[in-house]
Amino acid sequence: MNTPNASTGIYCAKAPSFLRKFRQHGMQVAMLRPSSSFLAKAHCAHVNPDRPQIIVELGAGTGPVTEAICARMHPESRLFALEIDADFAAVLRERCPRANVLVEDAGNLIDIAARYEWDRIDVMISCLALPYIPRRAVAAIFGAFAALGQQAWFTQQTLVPLVYRRMYTRLFEEVHFRPVARNLPPGGVYHCRGLRPNYRTRLPGKRMSP
Repeated sequence: MNTPNASTGIYCAKAPSFLRKFRQHGMQVAMLRPSSSFLAKAHCAHVNPDRPQIIVELGAGTGPVTEAICARMHPESRLFALEIDADFAAVLRERCPRANVLVEDAGNLIDIAARYEWDRIDVMISCLALPYIPRRAVAAIFGAFAALGQQAWFTQQTLVPLVYRRMYTRLFEEVHFRPVARNLPPGGVYHCRGLRPNYRTRLPGKRMSP
């Protein structure tokens, strides 16, 4: 059974461990430990408690960011939390019953959007390590965002502050970075909006062999 830690209030799961999942999935698992509450809350700057939104979270893990979203979002908002690992998703469902937890590959986001009949995306929150996942998956993520999130915010966490700023300014018209020193290790969150017309030629991601 998964229960909150009495001393910290942080939800703990005996299994799966992030280290084991890192060994299994490599750099596609962006972090060796769950996001701190400070980093999780930094993701939620554009989660609006005053109006319903469609919120999409990519790479939700065991749910620290999902939990922060659920605590802030409007009661009629819909949150779709994608997590490819079934063990993580099981913890996530128990921890965040308000979220629609989907055991899905973010590379199928266009099909997922059609299946769940999203008419728009208001906020997309990414906990994925975009430079280390296949380019085709990144293209699908941004393709769905371009089609449904013309006025949406794209939020991306990082543990290497400012290293990827140039990458995001090449993709988006508007880029803001919020450092989060009270995370271990220190990190931050990019808040981006307005995909550039030529974004397809500037996508990050791993090129896979044919």
